[in-house]
Amino acid sequence: MIQIYNNDCRDVIPVLSNDSIDLVITSPPYNVKLGDNKYNKIAYDEYDDSLPYDEYLSLIETTFQELYSKVKIGGRVAINVADTKNGRIPLESDVTQLMVKNKWLPYSHIIWQKNNIGNRTAWGSWKSPSSPFFLFSFEHILLFAKETYKLQYKGETDLERDEFIQWTNAYWVMSPESKKRVKHPAPFPKELPYRLIKMLSWKGATVFDPFGGSGTTVAVANDLDREGIMCDVSKQYCEYAHSRVKESILLNIEEVTNGETL
Repeated sequence: MIQIYNNDCRDVIPVLSNDSIDLVITSPPYNVKLGDNKYNKIAYDEYDDSLPYDEYLSLIETTFQELYSKVKIGGRVAINVADTKNGRIPLESDVTQLMVKNKWLPYSHIIWQKNNIGNRTAWGSWKSPSSPFFLFSFEHILLFAKETYKLQYKGETDLERDEFIQWTNAYWVMSPESKKRVKHPAPFPKELPYRLIKMLSWKGATVFDPFGGSGTTVAVANDLDREGIMCDVSKQYCEYAHSRVKESILLNIEEVTNGETL
């Protein structure tokens, strides 16, 4: 079953059942003024991507405070974030600190190498050590667990030997997803949730994405015989996510808008 909520996740999470989620995979909005940004001219449909930094961190913290009781003991969280302003805003560090403050156990840290610098050059102080800029061709995937690092029940895995060997190297090389193809300004590739779901959950697990966007997480969860739940404030993105899931092999979908099943 796939459930798609066209709501703010902070309104949806309180109505979810306690101890019902096995795995959270998400990428919060980047907060880099998408749509009014030199390299990212496409804006989010409904969301203002330019919150004051303290409000932005509060959004993330509130979300994971509310989620704590909903995740099973031993359940995992994977948060994809990127440091911004050439590393001067260390979002990876700030998110880790607020998660630890709210009782989540640091589990691991994966570097996602995107290989997307191309011909861009961050000159800064050109040919001078005065104040050079450094381009970031990578993002972070931060992993956390609730209370214990070990899953508390035995299930069926779909993880292959070669996948396990390759993916336990915490340096993942994956090209970004096309913004135009996926109709979203900041999509992550299917390969990202695909690896995380197989590495961190049994078949049949419930996977939740509070910032669901174009539905990549729930579409992949559906393909991998998991339950999937997502939220997004944009009706356009929710409708597109619904269509992406329908393209999958399984068609057991429940779309929810404003708390009412359609």
